Amino acid sequence: MLESRQRKKELRERVQQMLAESRSGVLCLEQADLHAVPGLVEALNGLTADVDDIPAVVPGVEFDLRRYESHIRAHVHDCPLSLTEIPALHQNARRDLIWRFIAAVFLAHLGVIRIWQDGHDVMVMKYETDREGQDVPGEPEGPDEVEGPVGRAEAW
Repeated sequence: MLESRQRKKELRERVQQMLAESRSGVLCLEQADLHAVPGLVEALNGLTADVDDIPAVVPGVEFDLRRYESHIRAHVHDCPLSLTEIPALHQNARRDLIWRFIAAVFLAHLGVIRIWQDGHDVMVMKYETDREGQDVPGEPEGPDEVEGPVGRAEAW
């Protein structure tokens, strides 16, 4: 057993040495010449032309995830509901919708709600884990109402 460990250690050291030797050297690149491609500078300037129109972040307005999560929980039920149908908590409608979406994603990861996209709408719905047959394909079998092998595997 000691010999086996020693061989593994030596093999690991040899592999590490080979990897260290196979590394390439430092790559030095020349500074990019933006004028080398005709029209590139104008195209890049066109991408940032409206930067002044982007609203600045308002200091003091912070996202309260717990507040949004409890607000969504209060409005989501067993029937699908568009995220835009949940009342806003913030006067900035766009920011509020973004924050509702973030909270909905967190709630979905916790398994509290289901979230999906339907066209341009983001739909939410309460996720009930005790629903009969939820997320289980096929019909229940036998007296214990447990379906057979999962993942379309062969019979046990």
